[in-house]
Amino acid sequence: MKRILIALLLLVSAFAFSHEGDCPYCKMPLVQNSKDQDNEVVVKFGNKRIEYRCIYCVIKDQKRYKSDLIVYAPSEKVGEPVVLKRTAGKWSAPEGAIFLNTFKKHSECAELSRAFSSRSAFDKYVADKKVVDAKPLTLTEFIDVVMKPVGTDK
Repeated sequence: MKRILIALLLLVSAFAFSHEGDCPYCKMPLVQNSKDQDNEVVVKFGNKRIEYRCIYCVIKDQKRYKSDLIVYAPSEKVGEPVVLKRTAGKWSAPEGAIFLNTFKKHSECAELSRAFSSRSAFDKYVADKKVVDAKPLTLTEFIDVVMKPVGTDK
C-alpha cells in the first residue's frame, strides 16, 4: 500500500510541474521545448513566472503588467534565451539581438515570432527553416510591428 501511495504521489507531482497549458494572451496551447529548439517564453515580474506561446503574445499583453518585466525569449541556442527587460516602461535587449515576426496564422507564432542573439543566427534560422518574407527586426521595430493597429499597412 505504501508503495502505491508513493507512486501516486510521484505521478501527481509530475503533472503539477508540467509546463503544459494555454497562453494567457492568445489562449492557444503553449509550445514545449524540444531537444533541438527552445520554445517556452517566460515572463518574470516580482516573484511570479508566466509562460507565453511566443514573444508576440508577450508584447501584445504587456499592458497587463504595471511593474518591470524580464522576458526569457527562446533563441537559436537551446538553454540560452535572449533576455529582454522592461524597466520603467522602456524595453531593452542585448546588443545585436535580432527579432523575427512573420507568421500569417497565429498557430505558426512559436516558429515565426522569435529572438536571435545575432544577425548571423537569424540568417541561419531563416535559411534552415525556409522562412518566407523574413525581415530582421530590432527590438524597437519588433514592438512597433506587433503594436501596429490591425488593418494598417506593414
